[in-house]
Amino acid sequence: MTRPEFVYGVDFSGANDAERNVWLAGGPLTDDGLAIETLGTARSVFPGDVSGQAETHAALVDWLRDRESAAVGLDFSFGLPSTLLDAVDAPPTDWPAFLDAFPLADCADPDQFEAWGKERTREATDGDRTFLKRETDGPVGASSPYGFIGSTITFHGVRDVLAPVVRGSDGGEAVAAAAPMQATAFEPPVTLLETYPAGVLDRLGLQRRNYKGASDEEQAARRRNLDGLVESTGVVVDDADRETVIGNTGGDALDAVVAAAATWRTVEAGFDYDDGRYDEREGYIYT
Repeated sequence: MTRPEFVYGVDFSGANDAERNVWLAGGPLTDDGLAIETLGTARSVFPGDVSGQAETHAALVDWLRDRESAAVGLDFSFGLPSTLLDAVDAPPTDWPAFLDAFPLADCADPDQFEAWGKERTREATDGDRTFLKRETDGPVGASSPYGFIGSTITFHGVRDVLAPVVRGSDGGEAVAAAAPMQATAFEPPVTLLETYPAGVLDRLGLQRRNYKGASDEEQAARRRNLDGLVESTGVVVDDADRETVIGNTGGDALDAVVAAAATWRTVEAGFDYDDGRYDEREGYIYT
């Protein structure tokens, strides 16, 4: 089986100051496993003085296009519930068609996207106002990808990152394949997958909540989670990066390392997935 030379995890953000809130972690695959050699914010990892949401997302696209042999885990939703997709005038027949049509209502911003989702939910469910979930969301405890929690990150993740690198929607080169919708093995130069750090921590028997914050208890939770992650997966984190992860009160550094570890585990497992929680149009969360 062809393996990537590098594995990364990206803790994504749709915030206006995304340069401080997007974190990347990863490094080369060695005979012993994954060595974390890159850990930092978008501002510290990407070249130039990256600032703001649009610049940060564009820099992430450029960075992905520059990878020569990498599997990358991203922690935003790669799709929408099929029921919602079926409520549009011309439902996409597969996941690439969904990317080509996104945003399905030509929404200009996440607020419009969320409002569009509410309207389509009522149409698809005879008035139900509950945000729908994908087949893959419920089993790992993920929120709806277009609800008030997830709409911003889904909107920017799909429109500004996935569509450019997978479909070349910005006029640039399409370099990546997404697993498992387009690939069930590593596809050079870049294979992308959706992951969910809270779900990964839960699956490893670690603490999925209350590890983000400045209190002593929350810092101790980050330390326990990192120690448990290293013990469970064998990912290698040096002392300096360990202190960065524990000291990062937002938990973004830890989430990026968790995303990288989950991506490595997915590579080692041959991108295996559970048919019971997978709809090809919706996407799939690897934990």
